[in-house]
Amino acid sequence: MVDTRMSLTFTVRNNPGRYALLLGSGTSTEAGIPTGWDVVSSLIKRVAAIDGESIDDDTNLTDWYKDNYEERATYENLIGGIAKNQTERRSLLEGFFEPTNEEANRDEKTPTDAHQSIAWLVDNDYIDVILTTNFDQLLEEALRDQGVNPVVISGEESARGAEPLGQQDAVVVKVNGDYKETNIKNLSSELETYSEPMQKIIDRVFQEYGLIVCGWSGKHDTRLRQSLQECETHRYSTFWTHYSELGDVASELVAHRDGFTIKNEGATSFFTDLRDRVQALEGAEEGEPLTTAVARERVKRYLPREEHKIDLADLVGETAQRVSEEVHDQDRFPLKSEKLDDDFSVQDRCQDYGAIMRPLLVEVMTCEYWGEDTANSGKNPVSDAISMVTPSHSPDRTWTTLLNDLRRYPATLAMYSAGIAGMAADNWDLVSSLVTHPIEMPRSSQDVPVNHLHPRRLTGAVGRGFDRGSAEKELRTAMKGTIQELAMEFFNSESSYERAFENFEVLFDVMWYAETDGDHIVSLGTTYWGEGIERVEKQIEEQQDEWPPIRTGVLDLSNDEVVEILEDVRDDFR
Repeated sequence: MVDTRMSLTFTVRNNPGRYALLLGSGTSTEAGIPTGWDVVSSLIKRVAAIDGESIDDDTNLTDWYKDNYEERATYENLIGGIAKNQTERRSLLEGFFEPTNEEANRDEKTPTDAHQSIAWLVDNDYIDVILTTNFDQLLEEALRDQGVNPVVISGEESARGAEPLGQQDAVVVKVNGDYKETNIKNLSSELETYSEPMQKIIDRVFQEYGLIVCGWSGKHDTRLRQSLQECETHRYSTFWTHYSELGDVASELVAHRDGFTIKNEGATSFFTDLRDRVQALEGAEEGEPLTTAVARERVKRYLPREEHKIDLADLVGETAQRVSEEVHDQDRFPLKSEKLDDDFSVQDRCQDYGAIMRPLLVEVMTCEYWGEDTANSGKNPVSDAISMVTPSHSPDRTWTTLLNDLRRYPATLAMYSAGIAGMAADNWDLVSSLVTHPIEMPRSSQDVPVNHLHPRRLTGAVGRGFDRGSAEKELRTAMKGTIQELAMEFFNSESSYERAFENFEVLFDVMWYAETDGDHIVSLGTTYWGEGIERVEKQIEEQQDEWPPIRTGVLDLSNDEVVEILEDVRDDFR
């Protein structure tokens, strides 16, 4: 039976960036770091010693301080009273959180294997967001040692100015503050509220991410616990790890999240084991294609960061190379009718091509939808990928014309996927580059994509007239279904997807007619009817020269010329 640790391993591996860590003091105490309460207690005792007061072990320290100094024993009051400026405050606190030479030699107050394992998970795109109640900077240190420069949110101001979590690679949210900023939350009353900007971030994490909880009991952080209880909907699972017996509060929170529990031997044991398991799973999968979820998340990580420009190109290029080798494997996909199975059908071959293409389709759609205002648009990798899967040479054996023409189907599928996503996001500059960028063709020639990837080009061997129109419609319908399954994250309904598919279909048909003059078309096989053309005609009427396909150079035509072509299209599918 698959245990919870195994389930967590596959979950982390197959859902990169979808899980956040929630870390409590148990993650830092293994390094010898005191808790916030330990710091306050020590400072109160030092103040008492200076005043010559003796405090019994059973004395309530915060009550004693308030009775004697007529103020609450907050972190700010204690530090502000003892150290009068920032330099003095930092020197005072370094003794609690920074290692002496002797402590460093004993690996105390330095990043543990737990911190280093977490840093590896972040660096390899498995974890993007970390909520922590800890005040120390061991996690940030481990991340920087790994080559990751984290975004740290530790108070109201940094929370207010933070970019959306989904647009950042490594975010550490220190919900109770950072010791260097003297804004630590320690007392029960302080833990009852967060600033509005911080609360919004916490709520979003609990709603949109799965959780891996370690070193946190849920008992003392009142508002954080309530936030978890108030979260009624969440998209992913919760895995709650615990060293000792799970307390009542934690048990209630696990039940509320329908979560899973994992007994561990401490943070170091848990996170090193998780890292090792994920690495082992990576090794077992080496050479296997990326899942669509992994492909999608990697593209999303690479798009916003200039330093990932090469990574994005490599990712899309390697995926395109792999699927190109598969779809053009003539042993797997014979091109001569004599070698086909008795039950062969064009629909089955298109379906098989589509299954192989799934990771690449997700990558090009993600680039086209999100790439307009990012550091890396993905424009060149997408165009290069489509060229790569387009047959650039004749088969090395004899072939049947229909089967040879169908070799273009994977590239057509990629072209439609990217075009639909780009149009859905109004990324018309990317769409323009996509449909006008020359692709490699046999005999070292280049040509615009529509001349070789339009569905009409794939069905010439069927014949003319209604037979060809029917075959073309079946091919387009197959594309529509394959793409829809992968594209729905970009659309709020099936009908909005269908409109987007039809809009690109109409655009590509207009481009085909413009290149070929639409001669000799008896029956055009489309998935749209008159309403699809009417929708485009209305856009042209309203926007005139600002209609995006004309404005961005997708079509080198006037408004009137486009309208005339649309009339021809309407006539040909009647």
